[in-house]
Amino acid sequence: MSETEHISESPDVELIRSVWEEARDLIKKLEGTTVQRLCVEAGQTKIEIERGAPTVAAAPAPTVGAPVAAPAAEDGAAPAEADNRHAIVAPLVGTFYRSSQPGAKPFVEVGDVVDEGQTVAIVEAMKLMNHVSADQAGKVDEIVVTDGDWVEFEQALIYLVPVDE
Repeated sequence: MSETEHISESPDVELIRSVWEEARDLIKKLEGTTVQRLCVEAGQTKIEIERGAPTVAAAPAPTVGAPVAAPAAEDGAAPAEADNRHAIVAPLVGTFYRSSQPGAKPFVEVGDVVDEGQTVAIVEAMKLMNHVSADQAGKVDEIVVTDGDWVEFEQALIYLVPVDE
């Protein structure tokens, strides 16, 4: 019996092919990102992929709750001061969605006031929809990411400002 015949008779062959296809699709999506290692497990099957360091240095993502620097002036001058915005960041790598399904009303719009724990977006990874919740209350000042964009772990998605009282 050849190795090919043995593999085709294995009951997990379809599972392995399916997992490999998902991993291959994810690898394509990860091209150009800072992700260095990927591990996919299904049952007794495990696929690990590790790639070399990227050749282009990426800017670090803002830390959760850290003050955000104000943008530089158009003339290239340094910003006068840091603003008081709070970044809501991606909990994982995946595809960003502003609503629960295509055509549905977005979870939030610029100007909306959100409560701590309120769902503000979804990040889809491996066909799982992961709700992104506000980690503090505030008013939506800016939505940085476009619906359907690929996002990185801890990438700023939405900025909140304190609610005027």
